[in-house]
Amino acid sequence: MQVAAILIALNFIAATVWLLLKNRNAALILIVSGVLMTLAAWLLDVPGVRQEFGGFIFFELQEWVTRAFSSRLAGSGLMVMLLFGYLAYMKSLKADRAFVYVMLQPLSVLRNYPNLAGLVLIPIGVLLSYALPSASAVGLLLVATLYPVLRSIGMGKMSILSIIVACTLLDIGVNSPNTIRAAALLGMDVVSYSAYQLQVFLPILVIILAVYYFFIRRVSRRQSDRTAAASVAAEEEVLSWNHDTPLYYALLPVLPLLLSVIFSASLPLVGERYYLSLNAAIFLSFVIAGLMDGIRVRSFQKAVASMTVFWRGMGNGFTSIVVMIVAADIFAQGLMKMGVIDSMVSLAQSVRIGRTGITAMLSVLTMLSTVITGSSTATFAAYGQIVPEVAFRFGADPLQLMLSVQLLAGFARAISPISMVIIVVAEAVDVQPFKLVRFHLIPIGIITLLTLIYLMTITL
Repeated sequence: MQVAAILIALNFIAATVWLLLKNRNAALILIVSGVLMTLAAWLLDVPGVRQEFGGFIFFELQEWVTRAFSSRLAGSGLMVMLLFGYLAYMKSLKADRAFVYVMLQPLSVLRNYPNLAGLVLIPIGVLLSYALPSASAVGLLLVATLYPVLRSIGMGKMSILSIIVACTLLDIGVNSPNTIRAAALLGMDVVSYSAYQLQVFLPILVIILAVYYFFIRRVSRRQSDRTAAASVAAEEEVLSWNHDTPLYYALLPVLPLLLSVIFSASLPLVGERYYLSLNAAIFLSFVIAGLMDGIRVRSFQKAVASMTVFWRGMGNGFTSIVVMIVAADIFAQGLMKMGVIDSMVSLAQSVRIGRTGITAMLSVLTMLSTVITGSSTATFAAYGQIVPEVAFRFGADPLQLMLSVQLLAGFARAISPISMVIIVVAEAVDVQPFKLVRFHLIPIGIITLLTLIYLMTITL
């Protein structure tokens, strides 16, 4: 029965990929595929599925889809909607222009070297990911702030998006859900485990920078990329300061970022009592921006009227991104209900190979599972729990194996077209997620291979 479920799941994956490549309605395809796989799992009596869907199956499936929307809207979906609303408000205030103008002043020396400017900003983005454990939040914030600046100095659209995704590759930090789970599985406290992460942080960052240096340089030399860079002036309005917006408005687009980092749990500069979540930081920034605009125009009635743009932006965020995120989540849940991930975990537990082989195999299976489900958290929850047992059986270092599985699960997010960070980054600038994945598949693959070799040769 399990073999039949796996074969059916593989056919669903192939059909879904084919339809997505045909540019069909991506959200509808993912939702229908996820629901049909769940129905197939129920019909095949895959363990646990009939217990979960105990009532009339067709009504239960509708309730399941509804719960998927409500859970996302209460969590990451709300974050995306708030960010979209805030960005729409920033555009209405023309604060985004002020920010780009200010940022272009120090970066003007790199105007003739736009690719170098992008590489310089990768370490900054990686540090931001350390403070904010949500890869999708970091990606969307960087799209809002980094993307227009790099476009203005002539960097290609796809290169910028790939660099933004590169900033989210390293899943480390005491706030990361996977870090917390890994530390618990190894019987360590989170701070100690995070210290081991920092030991491998710099060499892996050097690998990322080196690979992207050669990748972006190669891309920029292609005729297509040179053509895109030459036509930036035609695609993007040339930004010049015309004093129609106060220069201090340049602070507003990055205010949510500053507040969430300063009052982050991983950087307790003012104590845990004053912790501020990203969602709260966005809303607080919205209130501050409204007050500043009311003082500037000397009419809070006009300021309140202009703030309605925020709510319309939230609606746009829901229709363009949140629906896709929920659809990808339903598809991934359908795959897991078919027993695909459980079968891979069982395969990893049953093989008889050496400790180097089991490290490579477990890492590859983790990446493959993350690519097809789009969730590094769900994948790591499945594979992380078997790491201590596998390490003991094969004489491997459990800490080294755990780090390999966690880091490579984070890398795999970047090559999964249904991962939340890829959907958020790509859809925010109207690019198909599959197109972004195809663009940087080779450099991410090289980074993964070099990182795995490095992790298997070091001693912690």
